Amino acid sequence: MTGTATLCTVTAPLTLFAAELGMDEGRIGLLSGIMPFFQALGILSLPVVLRFGSRSVATTALTMRYVFLGLFLIVPFFAARPDAVFGVLMAAMLGFAVCRSLAEAAISPWSQEFMPRSVRGRITGRMALAYVPVALGVSWAIQAWLDGRTGLDRFVPVFAVGIVIGIAGALMLLGLRGGRAADSNAPRRRSLTEPLRDRNFVIYLFASALQSIVFVSISLFLILFFRDRLGMSSGALVLLVALIPVGAAAGNVTAGWFVDRYGTRAIRTALQAGQIGLLLALPLLEPDVPAAGALVPLAFFLFGFLFQAGIAVGTVYMLNVIPPASKEEYTALHYSMDGLAGGLATFAAGFLLAWIGAGEVSVLGVDLGKYEVLFLVAAGLTVISALAYSRLHEEGALSVRDFVGHFTTGNPMKALWGINRYASRTSEDRRRDLAFQFGGVGSLLAKEELIAALRDPSFDVRHEAIRALGHISAHPAVLNALETVLEYDGLVELRYAALGSLGRLKATSCAPRIAQFMEDPNPLLRARAARSLGEIGDLSSLPRIRTMLHDDPDLDCRLAATSALGKLKDRASMPGLVDLYLEQASDRTNRVAEPRSKVVLLAITKIFRCEEEFSHQWRREEVQSGLAMPQILLQLAGRVRTGAPGASAKLRELTSDYNAEDTAATLAALAELLPALHQSRHRDSDLAVDVLNEVRTAAEPHPALLVAMAAILNRIFAA
Repeated sequence: MTGTATLCTVTAPLTLFAAELGMDEGRIGLLSGIMPFFQALGILSLPVVLRFGSRSVATTALTMRYVFLGLFLIVPFFAARPDAVFGVLMAAMLGFAVCRSLAEAAISPWSQEFMPRSVRGRITGRMALAYVPVALGVSWAIQAWLDGRTGLDRFVPVFAVGIVIGIAGALMLLGLRGGRAADSNAPRRRSLTEPLRDRNFVIYLFASALQSIVFVSISLFLILFFRDRLGMSSGALVLLVALIPVGAAAGNVTAGWFVDRYGTRAIRTALQAGQIGLLLALPLLEPDVPAAGALVPLAFFLFGFLFQAGIAVGTVYMLNVIPPASKEEYTALHYSMDGLAGGLATFAAGFLLAWIGAGEVSVLGVDLGKYEVLFLVAAGLTVISALAYSRLHEEGALSVRDFVGHFTTGNPMKALWGINRYASRTSEDRRRDLAFQFGGVGSLLAKEELIAALRDPSFDVRHEAIRALGHISAHPAVLNALETVLEYDGLVELRYAALGSLGRLKATSCAPRIAQFMEDPNPLLRARAARSLGEIGDLSSLPRIRTMLHDDPDLDCRLAATSALGKLKDRASMPGLVDLYLEQASDRTNRVAEPRSKVVLLAITKIFRCEEEFSHQWRREEVQSGLAMPQILLQLAGRVRTGAPGASAKLRELTSDYNAEDTAATLAALAELLPALHQSRHRDSDLAVDVLNEVRTAAEPHPALLVAMAAILNRIFAA
């Protein structure tokens, strides 16, 4: 109801009413600047609020401010006397401004009592959202009324309806709890010394005052800019102004959600960056610009989205940081400083536009009109405000860089959609599936949901959340959550998954904690710890991993050590790796021995830095025996032709009638390259000689060994 009253009185209708009365920009700026300017009374009203309580002062002042607006109804009788009209409007706005200041100074600290801190951002957003249908409906009705009639008298019913609804809305404040008068017997400091000594709050006041300067001045003259630049009617502008609260609702809902999760600092700075872009783009709107009719509504929407949401975010910050025992002093100072800055800015902006008039001002050799100058100055002030706000201390808040980083990892839009669905009532299976999808999305935006899922009553949901955390980013909060899971004694599967996720994230800082699991009695955890240390690249764990390769009683742990040593490119462990390979390759009784042997081959090729070639060619050879090997051998024959012509000829002869079953012949042909290997100056040639000498005696070499050795030799001779 208060929003309806404002739309009908002191916003667009008043500006357009004054313009049709023939007032210039200077006087219009003076009338509109009274409201923010008189916010300075917030400091003087502090004793009144403490004496009578926020509830009583706010209700009384809010009611009386609409009583003063009753003077609007007699203005048409003085239409022929411009000075008298200005005097009546000035008297009405003076009374309105004084009462408004008292009401706002009382409501601001009162809101800390009935708005829980953890959801203040969302409450602000939902309040703005609830206002949208009101803004649209009322603005449409005002537009239809004003455009359907002529003369100044058509404004009178609009003002009258607004005054009546405003009084009714003010009386509804009596339904809110809290806001009692201060205990007269309790000692209380009623000075502004405490907030003025708070350096962080003083920086906030400075940033907020600059934002108020820009918002108040632009919100007033944006309407006149489009009226003068594009020749739009009063009714159309009133309707377009309704898009400002629509944008504000969208901005407040969005910003409020982010504020409750990440704090206000990064969100406010991001909004102000958007404000700067909008201010610099507005002067480009000309009547001949294509789609100008669509860009004007967009400009009003973005103004509400960026500016009003930015102010709301700042208000949430203030409520979060001010001490409850001194909330009246802090909020009174903030309200007054914003008002003083905004009021002076409106006067200055109005007189600036009147001074420039229809002429131009030259800035760095560029001729600019009055609105271009206004927008340029506003953009500069917004830059300063954003820089100041980014320096504020806010416990638990993300930095601007971290916040932006949340949108540069994975797919943020899918993450936001999934977060919204995860917050609703869902079954265990659905929560597990959503956690899995968060891992696929890979966005940091979902980390709060995944971390919260670690406390889910469902084991499956927790397990999937741990795995998903390993697919987003090595954010400190993610690493801390996964390290906490490592303490879950008895839940081996969850600890195993956490070790895997930390390895996938390459969590270097967690390596010492992971290394402790190499002494765990559970072989699964020992094996997973070794693999994770290999993924992280923790060289300090090399001695313990080498010991595991040779001495661990569990074969799975030895194979895990093999994988880790391959990832760490540990040349010193090559003899042990070759021995393990030969042990597994020669075991004909175990069905899984051969697949295990390829794990060792993969590690060996990683040390020789040809793992990709080996994997690629082996996949081809595995699909069809004899498909890849002839091509590899021919390539190798071409590379050793000058250094070992006999061996090269033998390889060519072998490929001309290649027999995939006769693996011993192929290995023997590769062994004939040993003299050429001895002559090679490649850093890995001696290591390759040792490996080839060890495996050449294999009775029935597996095709995978042939592919691996050919890949190693090709890399050495290609250098």
